[in-house]
Amino acid sequence: MYRLAELSESRRKSIGWGLLALGFVALVVGVIWIHYTSLPPEEDAGFFDWIPSSHLLKGIGYLVVFGASQMLVVGALFVWVLNQRMTWARALFAGVIAWVELVIIFGMVPSEWLNFAQTDLDWSSQRVAVTIPPLLVLGNDVTLSYAAIKDSISMGYHIVMLVAAAVFALQLQRMKQGRPASAEKAAPQSPYGRPLVRGEG
Repeated sequence: MYRLAELSESRRKSIGWGLLALGFVALVVGVIWIHYTSLPPEEDAGFFDWIPSSHLLKGIGYLVVFGASQMLVVGALFVWVLNQRMTWARALFAGVIAWVELVIIFGMVPSEWLNFAQTDLDWSSQRVAVTIPPLLVLGNDVTLSYAAIKDSISMGYHIVMLVAAAVFALQLQRMKQGRPASAEKAAPQSPYGRPLVRGEG
């Protein structure tokens, strides 16, 4: 992480604006893709009629939109927050970006997953996904529905994201730590071999 703190101004801006541009294009493509893969096959899609209706393709579209949102968030942080002097306005902007990221991660993604699984995939409690052999459950009839799998995926996602958020926050606090000795910049020296120190006046 210490390398982020050492990015040059031009490198930081080129990465940030590149991520913002790529994220915006991917977001537009993903939203269009999700919309037209959701249409019934018999409905006329006009210019986008070549896009087939498919649950798998719609799921891929969701992944593209999620990736685009992350590129936009990271790009905004690179352009306006990273390695910048922290002011009240910049702190407010960083807080809004962090709030948007938390809404995406813990609000929108789980909601869209549950909606996609319930409607498009029809993972309802009435559909049996797995039947456990009676020999393993003392002769009882035990089944696992698709709804249980859907909820288990949602629960696992939340646990992973909570741990990832905690690890990321910890690493962010240590951004300027961990620099190897070989990466340390030597202090500028005078022609006489003494370190140069900026004067106060």
